[in-house]
Amino acid sequence: MSQAVKHWSRRHLLVAVITMLLAGIILLVGCSSAPTTPPPATQTPPAIPEKADLLGKVELAQIIGDADFAELYAEIAAQNTILPQTLDEALDKLENETGVDLNCFTNVTVFADVSTLAESMGYLEGGGLPYYGALVEGDIDERSIIHSMEQKTGQQFETSDYQGYTIYTAVISDSGNRIPSITFLDGQLVIGTSQAVEDVIDVVVGSQNPISGSVFDWYSQLGDAVIKIACRVPESLTGKIPEEVPIGPMNLSLRSFRDINYATFTLTKDETTVTATADLIFTNTDSAKDSKGLLSTAITAGKYAVPDPDAREVLSKVHISGSGSSVSLTLAMTMSEIEHLASLMSTMFTAPEEQVPQSPGAKS
Repeated sequence: MSQAVKHWSRRHLLVAVITMLLAGIILLVGCSSAPTTPPPATQTPPAIPEKADLLGKVELAQIIGDADFAELYAEIAAQNTILPQTLDEALDKLENETGVDLNCFTNVTVFADVSTLAESMGYLEGGGLPYYGALVEGDIDERSIIHSMEQKTGQQFETSDYQGYTIYTAVISDSGNRIPSITFLDGQLVIGTSQAVEDVIDVVVGSQNPISGSVFDWYSQLGDAVIKIACRVPESLTGKIPEEVPIGPMNLSLRSFRDINYATFTLTKDETTVTATADLIFTNTDSAKDSKGLLSTAITAGKYAVPDPDAREVLSKVHISGSGSSVSLTLAMTMSEIEHLASLMSTMFTAPEEQVPQSPGAKS
């Protein structure tokens, strides 16, 4: 397979994932937004280190077991013959290549340090090591999982002891890169960077405090969702937002967006509709008000400027509301609408050699 095709395949899959997460982007209950300061969390925090400023949860079994999501994947994959054509085939391919059977897992709690993660992804300058991890729940059998991964990947895990727990690591021989560290505790699989995995163990044994503060408070307010995330937005990221952008003969100020302090996202689904909710929490009410106005203007203008009728239809469904120092973007779409949008986006971002060839005599 050529490097170009591999590049486009990864980009295509990324677009597919983004589509699944955002193609619902939100119908907020009522017209109210989240309060500026969340009430203190009453939930018991998971074994997530307090260093983390991103916390999220994915109901993996619910996604994998949902026929609508399986149909959505098939719709996306139909535009790219390189991808497995069904969700079951994709899961089988992952298991055959990595030894990981996602069907054994129920949910995944993810965490990260946003700044170091952004640095590792190239969004910020800096040579620091990324900090991220995940706590996986489900049918967790340590010996079976490690054996399967070693057998399928051909890599032998090295083991080390930390606070009485075994940590597994491996080096990919042809690249020298290390597979993320893995440990098992209290019926969970923990995977992530070595420091993150050790910090989780520290939380479990009581030598480090679990996550608390505003990020956990915001996360605790999100309720039940297929996917939910809360994070701090560091100034190192908001500082990358340009102060102004030229619009014709004038400059449009974007300074207000530099005051974003926290962000949350949820994705929920009922029998007919996928609903996503995104809240931006600012440091002050003036910036929230200005940003809401800019977003509203952009969406209104887009409905007249975008030539594609499907894109205009999506924009017409986006709702913006605000209260105090927060701004909410909302959109709800049926599964059929999402499948149509996913197909449209996949076609737009697919390289010519990836696209499904037309039958002889078909119109282009």
